[in-house]
Amino acid sequence: MYFCLSVMTSKEEEARLKVSNLLRTDGFESFLVWFPMKEVTERRLGHCEVTGKPLLPGYIFIFWEGDREIDFPFHKIRRVPGVIRILEYDDGTHNLKGKDMEYAKWIHMHDGFIRQSKVIYRPGQKLHITEGPLKGFDGNVIKVDKHHKRITLMFELGEIRNEVSFTVEFLNTSSTTDAPDKSRF
Repeated sequence: MYFCLSVMTSKEEEARLKVSNLLRTDGFESFLVWFPMKEVTERRLGHCEVTGKPLLPGYIFIFWEGDREIDFPFHKIRRVPGVIRILEYDDGTHNLKGKDMEYAKWIHMHDGFIRQSKVIYRPGQKLHITEGPLKGFDGNVIKVDKHHKRITLMFELGEIRNEVSFTVEFLNTSSTTDAPDKSRF
């Protein structure tokens, strides 16, 4: 089962550790609590630095191998300092479903750290993500910034829609078929 917690922004790692400790102390096994991060390239003092930034500021995820949601200690987690709320559906359940669960699984599959992807983009044509963790998200692209090597994707989590910017590597799209035929000149 996957759960999503809204936590105080800039206190995500602290909340993640406290929730992990609570689950471990309560005897829970086979769980993982993570604060999703993304790899970004930033220019600092004329040098490019690769670093990690929050993927979804203010949110942490829990994966638990339990069978029954009712056995999960929501009441204790709500009391953890920094935890604001646990994502809940209209039917009163907390276990992520549908697109929310797929999104959590995607983050989990990449160990909570989304690395840079490789992209082919030509102005006037659809962006194509050729490799990396963003492959398959071509349809979610809402902005391309080739100069800063970033793309912005739209993600939904429950009722929350987020625009998330990712650093990508734009691949050289020139090939022999793109070059003018010099034999005609």
